[in-house]
Amino acid sequence: MMVTFEQRVSTFRSEAKRFQEYLKGLPEDAWDKQSACDEWKVADVVAHLVGNSEFYARTVTQGLQGNSSPPEGRPEAGTGHPSISSASLAKSSIEARERLGDQLLATFIEKDDALGDILSGLSPEDQAKPCYHPGSIVPAGNFVDLRFKEIVLHEWDIRSGIEDQATLSPNSLESIVTLICESFASGSVRWAFWAGEPLEKPVRYRFEVKEPELITAGILVRGDAFRLELSALGPADVTFRCDTNTFALMMYGRMPVQAAVESGQLEVEGDAQLAARFGQWFKGI
Repeated sequence: MMVTFEQRVSTFRSEAKRFQEYLKGLPEDAWDKQSACDEWKVADVVAHLVGNSEFYARTVTQGLQGNSSPPEGRPEAGTGHPSISSASLAKSSIEARERLGDQLLATFIEKDDALGDILSGLSPEDQAKPCYHPGSIVPAGNFVDLRFKEIVLHEWDIRSGIEDQATLSPNSLESIVTLICESFASGSVRWAFWAGEPLEKPVRYRFEVKEPELITAGILVRGDAFRLELSALGPADVTFRCDTNTFALMMYGRMPVQAAVESGQLEVEGDAQLAARFGQWFKGI
C-alpha cells in the first residue's frame, strides 16, 4: 500500500513527540553520558538536532520562496559529504550545547515543533519545490523523511549509550529504507559511503533483508567509488542476511559486522575478511 504524504507526516510527528517525552524523562546524569557518536555526549547529540532543525526550517522556507541556492558558508548542493564536514559539525554541536546550557531541552522542543509545523503545512505544490541540501537539491516534502531519519538515528545514538538493547524505532524503518535506496541528500548510500583507495578488484556485497521491510540490494565497492544495485543482482563476494534494523545500522556505520554476528543479528556467507571490511567504507555520520 502506498503511504501518502499526510501519513508520513503523521508518523513523523508522532515519533518526534515520543522522542521529546523520552528526553524529558532522562535523568540529569544521563545527559553527560557518552553517546554512540565518538565525539559527542548525549547533550551534544541533542544540540546537533537543534542545529539540524534550524537548518532544515531555513532551507525549506527558502526553497518555498523559490530560492535553492546555498546559504552563506555552505557548499554547492551535491558537493557536501560527512567525510568533509564531520569535524566541523562535531565542534559546532559541542559549542551549541555549551551556549544553550540549561535551555538545551526547551530549545530543542521549540525548534523541533517549529520545523514540524512547516513540514506538516506543505501543500501538494509545495512538496515538490526544490530546496537546498549539501547532499543534493531535495523536494521540500522529502525533508519529512530526512528529519525523521535524523531523530530516530540519533535517538539510537543516545539510547545505545544508556541501554543494553537499543533499536531503531520500528515506525521509522520504511522511511529509512526509502532514503538509503534513493540518491539524494543525507539519508542515502552515497552519504554513508566514505571513499578510500581504489581496489584492484571490486567487491560485491549483497543484503538479503526479509523483515519487517523486504530488501534485496547489491553494493559494488571499488574502493574509491561504489554502485548500488536494486535489480539484476549477480554473484556476490559476501552476502549479509539480517533484519531491517541491522541493515540500517550497518549502512550508517553504527553496527560493525563482527558485533552484529556475535549478537545473532547477522548471518554472513562468503569471504569473512571482505565482510569485516564493509565498515571501512560505510560509516555514515
